[in-house]
Order: sequence, then C-alpha cells, then structure tokens
Amino acid sequence: MYQKSDIQILIATMNRSNFDFLDAMFVFSDFSNFDFLIINQTSQDKQLISNLENVKVVNSFNTGLTKSRNLAIELATKSLLIFTDDDVVFQSGFEAHILKAFNSDSKHDGFRFEFLNGKGNYAKKYPKHFEEKLSQFEILNTSSVELVFKRESINRVNLKFDENFGLGTNFAMGEEAIFVAEAVKKGLNIGFFPEVLVAHAHVSTSQRTAVSMQYFIHSAVFYKIYGKMYLFWIALKLFFDLKHRKVRFREIFKMLNQSLKGKRAYVNHTRL
Repeated sequence: MYQKSDIQILIATMNRSNFDFLDAMFVFSDFSNFDFLIINQTSQDKQLISNLENVKVVNSFNTGLTKSRNLAIELATKSLLIFTDDDVVFQSGFEAHILKAFNSDSKHDGFRFEFLNGKGNYAKKYPKHFEEKLSQFEILNTSSVELVFKRESINRVNLKFDENFGLGTNFAMGEEAIFVAEAVKKGLNIGFFPEVLVAHAHVSTSQRTAVSMQYFIHSAVFYKIYGKMYLFWIALKLFFDLKHRKVRFREIFKMLNQSLKGKRAYVNHTRL
C-alpha cells in the first residue's frame, strides 16, 4: 500500500532564486508536508539553493521543458511521480486521490487525473467515470499536470519524454501525448481516475499558438505517434476545427500545407 511519503512532486521551472512559487502552489496545504524534486533551468549566476530536507533542487544549464522532465525522471527517488509545472495550485486532498487510485488498482502503471481552469471549472471535457484504458482521443488530449506514474514502471521500460517536442523546441507542444502514447506502446497500463489534482489558471500553449502553427506542430506529433496514418488525424482535426469555426473553408489548403511542412521539418530534424 502506497503512503503519502511515497509521492514525489517533479517541478520544471526556470530562473528561480527563491521558493515563493511553492507558497503560491500550496495555498490549501503546507508544502513542507510533501517531497519535491525541482529542476531549475537557469544560468550560472542565478541558481536556486535548497536547505530544506523535503526539497531537492537541481540547477540545469540546458534549455527545453522535456529536458527538465527527463532529468527529473533520472533523479527521482520516490515510488509515485507527479509531473507538474510551477504555476499550478494543488487542490486540497490531491494526495488522497493519488493514493486511492494506485492502492485500489495495483495493475496500473500510471493515471491521468483532472485539472481545473482559472474559473474553477473543469479545464476539459473529462469522462464521468474511472477508465481502465485511455482512448486515442484522451491520449492526444493529455496534459502533463494530469499525470502521475510509478517510477519503477517508467524505469522498467526506459520511458522518456521526446526532447524534440515541448517548450523550447520547434514543436512547442504535444510532448505529453507522445509520452503517454509511448508508454502504452511499451506495454504500460494507463488509466483515467476522475478526481482533480490541480488548478491551472494560465492559458495553455495550444491556446496561445496560432491555428496555422498548431497544424505545423500537430502533424509532427501525429507522425511521431501514428507514422503514415498522421494525415488521417490531421483530417480529423480539420473536420472538428471547421465544425467549431476555428478554421474557414478557404483556409483548408493552407492548413494542409502547414501540416506537410511540419511533418517534413520533424523528419529532417530527426535525421540530423
């Protein structure tokens, strides 16, 4: 049976010199009650130093969110790993939801949970009940702040984030979907547990990204996950974007052209 002491919160952050952000993340509880591994991407002259027993800090001089995530996986020490950002607010009792999920179902290697937006509403349309497995649509709609994995499972299959994707790269989103899709391909059992872990008030990378650039990036993500079937998923995305008037009919060829460019850019980059 997992206990609270088995949970480790992995935080990717940048240019921090103090722990004020932890106070903002834990307004409903005292962060001294939890174990942290913080990867602080920074410069030599601006490092974060921890004298706290429960907070381990690694100052990294690389750039890229997925590099921070992978370094955190490499250095993590606890059994249950929460992947999160430095601008979320952990909700009261979040750790109880995690323990309930993993202690009630030992065959799962990881779970996707829920998060709230800045208005206190669900950030996405989630399934209403527990799910043994994630659908393809749920995999593609996954955010890192929803994910909790067993460290042993990650290490057993050598699971890592693809460093070609994520903030700080040419493909600034989609790394979470690729991570979960790769986990499933490697035989890990990933379920959905209908409980909220955090609130995240900031606009997502996808919402900040122009629609044409979304097609450029998503084609690379789809190609990474589905190979030659990536065009099917682009067509499906185009159908829904037309339906919801995110794309106009006269823009169809522009979006398809962007998709082809994105796929070519990814293939050429990975050949280097």
